[in-house]
Amino acid sequence: MSTDVCPARTRRGSATGNGLAKHDASHSIEVQAARFEAILATARDAIISINGDGEITLFNAAAEGIFGFGRDEVLGRNVSILMPSPYRQEHDGYIRNYQRTRQARAIGQIRKVEGLRKNGERFPMELSVSEVRVGDEVLYTAVIRDVAERRRNQRELERLRVLSLQRQRLADIGALTAKIVHDLANPLAALSMVSQGILRRIERSAEAPIETVRSQAERLVATAQRLDALLGEFKDFARGQRLELQDVDVGGLLRAVEQFWKPEAARLGVELVVHTPQEPVSLRADSEKLHRVFDNLVRNALDALDGVDGPGRIEVTVGPIPAGRIRIRFADSGPGLPEGVDVFALFETTKPTGTGLGLPICRQILAAHGAEISVAPRAGVADRGAAFHIDLPLHGPPLA
Repeated sequence: MSTDVCPARTRRGSATGNGLAKHDASHSIEVQAARFEAILATARDAIISINGDGEITLFNAAAEGIFGFGRDEVLGRNVSILMPSPYRQEHDGYIRNYQRTRQARAIGQIRKVEGLRKNGERFPMELSVSEVRVGDEVLYTAVIRDVAERRRNQRELERLRVLSLQRQRLADIGALTAKIVHDLANPLAALSMVSQGILRRIERSAEAPIETVRSQAERLVATAQRLDALLGEFKDFARGQRLELQDVDVGGLLRAVEQFWKPEAARLGVELVVHTPQEPVSLRADSEKLHRVFDNLVRNALDALDGVDGPGRIEVTVGPIPAGRIRIRFADSGPGLPEGVDVFALFETTKPTGTGLGLPICRQILAAHGAEISVAPRAGVADRGAAFHIDLPLHGPPLA
């Protein structure tokens, strides 16, 4: 009897178990479907799926907002309606080529392309495409991000940055003009006094040897040269920086700077070492103006090392930093910078005969390139020296 009952119980238990399993599987599918719908509905990026013929099979709410089409307007239509020329004409051929060769141009990577809204407006977007096979069917799903607003914000931020620099430059020019007017008074007075002294000597004794006025003539020349340098730097600072952009090889530019300054460094007993990148690094820049900045930094380092006991060293290195920029570092083993000195401030100088305009002009040139310059008062070598860091964008100024 027990033998008859047990199989019946087993069969009933199996039927119940299968029913529960089917119920659980159905419930799991419903949960997954609900989750998928929730993701599609709330995603901020457009999500669009197409079949192997390029026909749209899925178009989420964000896609409706970005492209301006309703879902019912696009389902079953070729995805090329969302593309401007030349993408529209090329897309079907691209799918056929990919299906034949399996060589992908968009699948598995992020591409920057243009989309087309329903109203005919073209807009920049970032596109990533994935592929999935369901039986014999192939589906391609694209996640699309509208970056038009981001681009507008970037342009506006750059416009405000440039405007801020222009206003700061105008304020600096005002301060610089006042300083020039003040500093011209003493040299002009000296020129007048020396010139009058030379004339008086000539009037007293026109036949006297020229040697009697040599020292005064030398003072005259030195003062005129100082005035010329001061006015030249004033003009450089006041007129701003107009760049002649070209592709510049960083290594080649630094080697030219090294070759120019090697003899002077050797004369002072200073080791000048320039480490150029092993692979060529090209950037969009004004080669002549960057050369001027690099010259200024090497010259300042040599001045700092002039008269320092023991062998001096200047080291220039190049390294990458994030966001498409490179960092060029100029470090020296000199005495470092005095406490509280802002070397980028107008007229701030540690040189007895300096104008205090060299580094502000360097910073102005670099700002025009979208670059930044900073200084560490100590280079990190036995807590000595100074190190200047220049962070340059590889692709030139943002608005170039």
